[in-house]
Amino acid sequence: MFNNQVALITGAARGLGLDVAQRIAHQGVKLVLSDIDGEALNDSVNNLKKAGVKAIGVKGNAAVVADIELMVHTAIETFGQINILVNNAGGSAHTPLLLEKVTEEEFDRVMNWNVRSTFFCCKTALPHLRQSKGVIVNMASISGRSGWELLSPQYSAAKAAIIGMTRNLAKHLGPDGIRVNAVAPGFIKSGERAEKVWQSRNEQDVLKLVPLRERGEMEDISNAIIFLCSDSSKYITGAVLDVNGGFVTA
Repeated sequence: MFNNQVALITGAARGLGLDVAQRIAHQGVKLVLSDIDGEALNDSVNNLKKAGVKAIGVKGNAAVVADIELMVHTAIETFGQINILVNNAGGSAHTPLLLEKVTEEEFDRVMNWNVRSTFFCCKTALPHLRQSKGVIVNMASISGRSGWELLSPQYSAAKAAIIGMTRNLAKHLGPDGIRVNAVAPGFIKSGERAEKVWQSRNEQDVLKLVPLRERGEMEDISNAIIFLCSDSSKYITGAVLDVNGGFVTA
């Protein structure tokens, strides 16, 4: 399906980013993985290599332009092309839930992790994506779709900005043959950090809001991302694919 393509995935040392990498590698994609946690990244890349996957890791902060430039340069030096960019890096940055408790530094951190990283990764990889007529998949969230009150306003703002950016880039880059889409996860079992969040809430009460009455698995999100990277979605651009059990319907 992917014809020996190369994917650059940020925030890929663990969790969803790593799950996407593992699944897309099974379809013959070469991997360039980035994460700020160099030790975890090295472990993940080594495990992928042991499984026969062609993968490299580049430690870096996806919100720092010099680090992004290194990621892209390393991808081109190693594999000669970039066909897929998955902007998975982001999150709430462990900032407060309530508006009145959020500091200026905490607001900026959330915007940097999410919006700045997505923007400058797209910009830096763009010349190579033009050459390959590639694909960009950005990570949005149910929070950016619904303003869900159990997540912070700064996180909702950041994810809503990513949705707007995705739609704008789809318009601008479509004539170059580049597709740009986003995935907006809902309530997902996505690793240790997410589980700590759920421990502070009554999960069953929250799930009453979800028509399917269950949380999704990481593979549900990964499969959506891989679909948007593949030729199966070749006429889809500017879309936000909601994977949330029906909590939000657009």
